Parts: sequence; C-alpha cells; structure tokens
Amino acid sequence: MSSPRYRWWGFVRRMIRDYRSLKIEYEDLHSQNVTASMSGMPTGSGAGRSVENITLKQLPADDQKVYDAVTRAVEITNLLPDGEVKLALIRYVYWNKQQHTVKSAAMQLYISRRTAERWHAEFVRLVGKCYGFEVGGSEPKIRGIIVES
Repeated sequence: MSSPRYRWWGFVRRMIRDYRSLKIEYEDLHSQNVTASMSGMPTGSGAGRSVENITLKQLPADDQKVYDAVTRAVEITNLLPDGEVKLALIRYVYWNKQQHTVKSAAMQLYISRRTAERWHAEFVRLVGKCYGFEVGGSEPKIRGIIVES
C-alpha cells in the first residue's frame, strides 16, 4: 500500500484501533453497580443518585472525542448499503484479537482486495470527518443527506 497523503491518516487509524479499549472503558464507566455494600458504612452524599452519577461520568475529553467520532462513523456505516460487511472488514482489520491485513480480511469476507481497500479508505476518511479533520474526497451520503461534522 502506498504512503498516506494526509498527516491525519495515521492518527485516525490509531483512533480506530483504540476504539475497542475505549468502548470497554466507556461501558465500565456507565455500568451500574448492582451489588449491595457489605461494609455498613455510609457512602457519602450522592449515594442515592446512582443513575445520575453514571450518566455524568465520561472518558477524558480527548478520549471521549475519539470515542464519539468512531461511534458516529460506525453508526453511519451501518446505514450504508453493505454496511454490515463493511463493518466486518473493519472488525477484522482493527478490532479482532488476531488482526488481519486488508488483503487477508478481504479473502475472509469473499470480497475483492480492491473493494476492501476502497471500503477501508472510506471508513478512515469518515472517522476523520466525524473527528473534525478537513477530509478531501467526496462527502459520505446516506439517502441523499450529506454527513456533517
């Protein structure tokens, strides 16, 4: 594969790769503790507002922005034609325990290498757009609606 034309390309690929761990951390922050406290000690103010406290918890600002950008790109991709297959490709390349190259992921999904490379590049550009980078190329469209950051 050729070297990327944009400075942000490598950063966006790293964002996509980190998404799985950020998602786990985000879900841990927003899960509610359902076990009773066995200490018998008072828990301080706000203990009775557990649902409210959970919703106020967030990742650090930079991580939250990365998480939101990739989540939005995943949601948009899911709405596209062949969205499930496109996300399966991204899963193979970035989020599986055994990561694949784009070429080997294409073979696993029975799609051409060129199509896989194109879908991969489109997803990286979409994440960059959702993050706020000035991304070249055509705007992703869903049913005639242009996606805005």
